[in-house]
Amino acid sequence: MMKSVCPLVIIFALAACAVTTQQPLSDLEKAPRSGFLSDYSLLQPGKKGEPRLRYVDPNGNWNSFTGIFVEPVVFISDADANIDPKDEKVLSSYFYNALKTHLSGVLPIVEQPGPHVLIVRAALTNVTTATPGLRTISVIVPQARVINAAQSLATDSYAFVGSARGEFEFKDGGSGQTLAEAVDGRSGGMSIKNAGVWQWGDAENVMEYWADLAAKRLTELRSGASAS
Repeated sequence: MMKSVCPLVIIFALAACAVTTQQPLSDLEKAPRSGFLSDYSLLQPGKKGEPRLRYVDPNGNWNSFTGIFVEPVVFISDADANIDPKDEKVLSSYFYNALKTHLSGVLPIVEQPGPHVLIVRAALTNVTTATPGLRTISVIVPQARVINAAQSLATDSYAFVGSARGEFEFKDGGSGQTLAEAVDGRSGGMSIKNAGVWQWGDAENVMEYWADLAAKRLTELRSGASAS
């Protein structure tokens, strides 16, 4: 009886696993600054459920905005990253559209910045691929998942997964004031949903997570939630 039950237990456990996992704060603190953000000195470690490094202006008037302008996403990679320019364009466009989709549920997306417009800026600063075949095995096969769990404990990362790091900024379109900044990094998790991802699938899941988080946090700030 136990042998017939165990596979079901494993499947349910996999389904409960995270689609993405947050990278350690130490990794982000050691990473070089890209120069994308206006002021890195504002950043402080985030709490659970927040970006690893973040800043929110405690005096920001979030209800003064009537629209959101999303700048084209910038792709900043190391010289030795060897990412095809076509893939850079695909990933940047994917994140740009994800941000517009999620944020449009908070305020209308507009085509020009200006007074009463919140400017959203984002940059992808480090994106890595998953290894599709081995990625599938590492999620589905129980023995491989045990090895992957050990790998995660030793290195803070699963084997064969993709990842993404990003920098984000919200600015007042009228005054140019920086209202919020964030730096975060996430990798693919062990959810059963990740079993068949293509090489950029984990990175896309990370971008969807960030876009959803940005929309949720903006909604909270407009409802009067504390910036701290």
